[in-house]
Amino acid sequence: MLDLALDLLNEMKTDGINWNFVTYDTLIKGLCSGGRMEDGFKILEIMEESKEGSRGRLSPYDSVLYGLYKEDHLDEALTFMTQMGKLFPRAVDRSLKILSLCEEGAIEDAKKVFGQILGEGGVPNVLVYDHLIHGFCEGGYMREAFELMNEMVGRGYYPLAPTFNALISGFCRQGKVSSALKLIDDVVVRGCKLDIGSYNPLVDALCRKGDFQKAFGLFSQMLEKDILLIYHHGIHCFLVGSKKHHG
Repeated sequence: MLDLALDLLNEMKTDGINWNFVTYDTLIKGLCSGGRMEDGFKILEIMEESKEGSRGRLSPYDSVLYGLYKEDHLDEALTFMTQMGKLFPRAVDRSLKILSLCEEGAIEDAKKVFGQILGEGGVPNVLVYDHLIHGFCEGGYMREAFELMNEMVGRGYYPLAPTFNALISGFCRQGKVSSALKLIDDVVVRGCKLDIGSYNPLVDALCRKGDFQKAFGLFSQMLEKDILLIYHHGIHCFLVGSKKHHG
């Protein structure tokens, strides 16, 4: 009820009740996670201009990062995080280092920096989680990737479809189709959005195993959710295999 929250904010001002850090932090988090980025930036600006300020706390800025990430504005999120370095140089430097190490494939080094952040009581931002999960998946560390995704969700950060896709593809590459299927079911229950890349690896893996019934079930889910169908080896295998199986 974001509009009511903003109305209440104005009532506080009218009644002479001062806004404090909790007021700003709560509003920024709610607005940004709710897709109201323009309003979230306005409240952030008001907070920065107030005597209260952020009190050296990262949480309002991490909420803005999550809002940009959730809207799939990844370049803007990275730019915003870099600008945060003026206020939080140590935290931003470590976050950028993790992102860089993940992109280089140096996942073990990235894990060490991540451990340092946690060891000092820091809270990793959404970009750190996202890059680490992708890095783990690419390196074949699926248990670590899955645990990190759960930790990410536990902090209120819901991954984008490409992050789920990395996990699904990783499980399929290791032959853990049941784990990939369970992840799909969990994602659907949570109301997270999936795309064609979420289903293709599973359809392909199931068809290779000859499990056309489960492949058809996923195929039906794709149709029900209006997910764009494209020609893919897995779909082709399903159609050909199904034809042979059913005559």
